[in-house]
Amino acid sequence: MGSAFHTYSRYSARALLLVTFAALLAPYAEEEEIPSLVKANQAQDIVDTLRGEMSIDPEVEIKIVVYHPFVFAVEPRDGNTGRFQLSIELGFLQMLSERELRAALAHELGHVWIFTHHPFLQTERLANDVGQRVVNREDLERLYRKLWSYEGTPGVPLEDLLGPRPNESP
Repeated sequence: MGSAFHTYSRYSARALLLVTFAALLAPYAEEEEIPSLVKANQAQDIVDTLRGEMSIDPEVEIKIVVYHPFVFAVEPRDGNTGRFQLSIELGFLQMLSERELRAALAHELGHVWIFTHHPFLQTERLANDVGQRVVNREDLERLYRKLWSYEGTPGVPLEDLLGPRPNESP
């Protein structure tokens, strides 16, 4: 009898957990997805659009992670230069406006472009130069300031990452 009761209790606990989880997600039922999934889908849509605008052929798949030492990062999948994985730290993703997200994704796709054209020239500055073909400098500046605040770091001079402002000489 103890065994049957224990099994019943375990299933009851699971049922209660599922009901509680469903109740917590009920406010999102109209959107059909929880906010982080909506944001992840938005990021994938932006990546797919930017790939076309930047003439990037390799597939790039978004992966949302709890933690990544670089917050945003892109790398070849399984050593295959025809497929890349772009990891995004969830906490930072949730803080970004659509324009900031687009700027971050353009920067990461800049790395993909470099990897497929000039793999030994990977720099943050060059990735930003490529990214600035499709996003404006101000969005990248806001993105970097938000990133440094998120990381709790002082950052570096924006000119080192983005080059001199267009109205300034080098």
